[in-house]
Amino acid sequence: ADMVVSRAADGRNFGTILVAEGLLTAIPEFRTLISEMEAITMPCPLAEVLPQLTQWSRALFQSLPDFIQQQLLLERQSNAALQMSQLETERLLASLVEDELAHRKKLGNFNGSFSPVCQFIGYQARCSVPSDFDMDYA
Repeated sequence: ADMVVSRAADGRNFGTILVAEGLLTAIPEFRTLISEMEAITMPCPLAEVLPQLTQWSRALFQSLPDFIQQQLLLERQSNAALQMSQLETERLLASLVEDELAHRKKLGNFNGSFSPVCQFIGYQARCSVPSDFDMDYA
């Protein structure tokens, strides 16, 4: 939010931010939540998940927006790991920044605008031009 406020003060209400797919795993509290969630067989109803989480992980889970909660409850990969590409990290960050900027606007500390457009490019960014082998067998 500080960067958005700083850029808005300079009249630059635009910009691009790239968010790493695994960013949430770098946050210790979120990493603990993910580890606890991976121990629960999914898909599973929320009412059965919450009692299996520690107090801290439950509090973190319940503080997250509904869309992230639902994504955490999705079916796991074949190795029981959470599908990190299914978590809309960029949307979560945009939502949190939007909330913070709304708060700052009420206090009169921000008068810019913020209209995030989230785009997942995980697969596109990992791809390259197809080789002759790819084209022959496609």
